Amino acid sequence: MVDSLKIVIVEDEPISTAYLKKLIRDTRKPHSIMAEIDSVNDALQFFGVAENFDLVFMDIHLGDGTCFEILNAVQIKKPIIFCTTFDTYAIDAFNYNSLDYILKPPKLEDIQDALNKYWSLKAIERQSYVQRTDQMVSSFTPPSYKKRFLIRNENRITLIETKNIFCFYSDNSSTYLVEKCGAKHLVEYTLDKLEGLLHPEYFFRINRKVTISIDVIQSVKDYPNHRLLIELENDFDLDLVVSRNRVKDFKNWLKGIA
Repeated sequence: MVDSLKIVIVEDEPISTAYLKKLIRDTRKPHSIMAEIDSVNDALQFFGVAENFDLVFMDIHLGDGTCFEILNAVQIKKPIIFCTTFDTYAIDAFNYNSLDYILKPPKLEDIQDALNKYWSLKAIERQSYVQRTDQMVSSFTPPSYKKRFLIRNENRITLIETKNIFCFYSDNSSTYLVEKCGAKHLVEYTLDKLEGLLHPEYFFRINRKVTISIDVIQSVKDYPNHRLLIELENDFDLDLVVSRNRVKDFKNWLKGIA
């Protein structure tokens, strides 16, 4: 359901105001006229304090000056539809919060098009607001990571806690989970997928083929070609070499720097 549009009319000719109100009614858009203002002075007083409106229809020339005296004195944050006899102010008008520029006498389709522009603008703003809200919620919601893996061996399912995992490695397009006890299990995840499932504080992908737990690292030493070699308490049949492009992030990970 479309919200009722709260409109302010700034126009010094009563006949023009009445005609504009009729055209707005003829669009059949839900609306209410919040204020009818016919002078610069009254407009300055109104816009200096009023915020409860959505859209302004504004003539250029008023009895005691021009609308630019208003716009230069107070900031109107809501969209403005200029409705005037003069076409020479179009560029000046668009330096302000202009939504449309209509020449008098306005036609029904002019008003319909202008209001459609407003609703299109509001739809974009609402979508943007929802996206920003989702982003804020996501930023305050801590990500969830896997705490255990289900391993199926024939008719048996085994639960393996992440704290008991030594590493994951890929071989011939398959991915394996290795427990700290040495047991190896085939898993359905790729290493790329695991990067989003494993807590980054405890697991790090050291190269294209291996993601390792921080608990099993005993020491690290320099390795040819500006790489690093991870040393373990027990021998392991994979080369645990940190690739050169991951060395900086790996060192930060060891230091606990995100």
